[in-house]
Amino acid sequence: MAGLVPAQATAPVLIIVGIMMCSGFKEIEWTNLEVAVPAFFASIFMGLSYSISNGIAAGFIFYCIVMIVQGKAKKLHPILIAATVLFLINYCLMAYLAMA
Repeated sequence: MAGLVPAQATAPVLIIVGIMMCSGFKEIEWTNLEVAVPAFFASIFMGLSYSISNGIAAGFIFYCIVMIVQGKAKKLHPILIAATVLFLINYCLMAYLAMA
């Protein structure tokens, strides 16, 4: 049923959804690097890779990097660290398999 709708008909809806997603940017604390850097990279990776999961992965990875650089690594939750490590392993495996 979804295949009956042409791509030209769904494009305007996707633009509206993108605009609605961007409305949340005003609530980001841009002066706080712990929040701003991961939010920036998450939004950039989502937009450039056309993948929400890549954006989430970038947000996790950059949040951990910022916290480690600021000396606040002890504040990172173990589940966040585990998810970040799994994202990194996934990207390393994808890079390795792409070279093979």
